[in-house]
Amino acid sequence: MEAPWRPEEHWVEMEYRKLNSGTVTRRRTLAALLAEAEPTLVTRDGETFHLDRAGLDRLAAAATPEQRSVPLPITVHFTADADSEAYLTDPVAVAVLRQAEGWGPAYPFRDGKAWIPLSLAVDLIRRYGGAVQALYL
Repeated sequence: MEAPWRPEEHWVEMEYRKLNSGTVTRRRTLAALLAEAEPTLVTRDGETFHLDRAGLDRLAAAATPEQRSVPLPITVHFTADADSEAYLTDPVAVAVLRQAEGWGPAYPFRDGKAWIPLSLAVDLIRRYGGAVQALYL
């Protein structure tokens, strides 16, 4: 039996689509972006997205040569199910951020996710100039 159509769910889905329209879907490696004079990516809605060189350099300084294959932007997932936390799903990205931010053992992976405080998630997005992005679920 199919669930009945609920207009409020349709509205929420449309709002999330709007919020995520500027999300980068074709990510590129840190190494590839570092090689560009003006690193750019393309968003879901086809717009050019410029990355801040300082954010890339901060990640590069923390990454090992193998970790420079990490795809950027790093995606922080925000969900309505968690009002004070967000999560990361890429273990390599978390390792690079752990080194860059000096987290130590904080924010371990559990069930494929590293949960971080909401305030830290917003701060990472702001400070890394496009190398970290938000995805609303």
